Amino acid sequence: MSKASFGPHPLALKLPPSPRGRGDCLLAPKGVAFSLWEKAAGPRQRMRAFNNVAQRPIYFLSFIFYLLFFTAFSLPATAAIISQADDATLIGGGARPIGMGRAFAAVADDADAIFINPAGLGGIKGPTAMAMFTNLLGAVYYSEYSGAVPTNAGALGLGYVTTGVNQIPTTDQNGNLVYTDYYDSLMILSYSSPIARWFGYGRNVFFGFNYRFYNRGTSGGVNESATGQSVDIGLKVFATPYLSFGVCRQNILPISLGGVLHYSSGAEESFASLTKVGLAARPIPLGGDLLLVCDADLPGSSGRPTTLHLGAEYRILKYFTVRAGLDQSVDSITAERTNWNPTFGLSTGFYGLRVDYAYHAYYNDPSLATTYVSLSYAGEPWLALKGGPPELPETIERHGH
Repeated sequence: MSKASFGPHPLALKLPPSPRGRGDCLLAPKGVAFSLWEKAAGPRQRMRAFNNVAQRPIYFLSFIFYLLFFTAFSLPATAAIISQADDATLIGGGARPIGMGRAFAAVADDADAIFINPAGLGGIKGPTAMAMFTNLLGAVYYSEYSGAVPTNAGALGLGYVTTGVNQIPTTDQNGNLVYTDYYDSLMILSYSSPIARWFGYGRNVFFGFNYRFYNRGTSGGVNESATGQSVDIGLKVFATPYLSFGVCRQNILPISLGGVLHYSSGAEESFASLTKVGLAARPIPLGGDLLLVCDADLPGSSGRPTTLHLGAEYRILKYFTVRAGLDQSVDSITAERTNWNPTFGLSTGFYGLRVDYAYHAYYNDPSLATTYVSLSYAGEPWLALKGGPPELPETIERHGH
């Protein structure tokens, strides 16, 4: 099918303002609505109109199938690898997701999606970007950069993470005291599109793909380097405009296909794989201003526990949003116990720019608490992709974050 055969995309069409004088706040991509949806008198009638869409069961079954498929890959793999390498993206992901307890797999509607669930990029209608900075424990620098643009072939994204510690006291081969710098960087290339681009159904099912390139090592007193690659695959499904699901299998590339970290010394490490499953909902009685999210991280290694992430986001004013959540993390010492950590966040923005702030406590120890600040940009729509919830011939505006 040629690109021209798609015709004018339904998501690019405009509608007059809703009876409330503004667009409905949906979980669906920005500017999404139904023809029947606009004709319904109220939110409950609109929900009934959505439930009458004939093809909706197909999408639910498709999501369940893909969820089981990805989770099946969570079984431990065996290979002659000395250990598992950590993933720097587990620390960050953007100040907005962190403020919601890192529960974002089913939301993933901006540049933060690259680090959590690339499938969410398929819903963007214009260029989007994010930059985040923080300092961990007063010694570890950590920065994230990401951006994505929609194209005729799907949404393309680029992410970069850099972290490390400088001037670490170590000893060289002769036992002399030297100071070594540790660095760890990750480059991510992303792609996302609704599966309707290739099939005759699935306009509410988005597929995403990440290619990861790792580069880490030490320099100064002790010199060593390591490089590796891996792959993520994700899905995002809109069950209704107020309910979405997400799943992402991170570091899915098998060892046999090169999914390892190669050190200059000859040692190798595998990448810790993880399946993120999430749900996001906006209660209808609140007009869509409240977002409730829940994620579960299913580790690929049998020795690590499953962790949960709970969060909420509430838009108080047009340009002001607050967030809170609970982030269950694995104990850094035992790697078997877990701890619940409270998170808080807020954001303000206008004209496409948004500043997010997040506070994350660790292990109930105030000295370990970390603050995150990110700057995001969402440009004006310049290209509508062939995707969104089913039967969407018209669009309306939705709230910003």
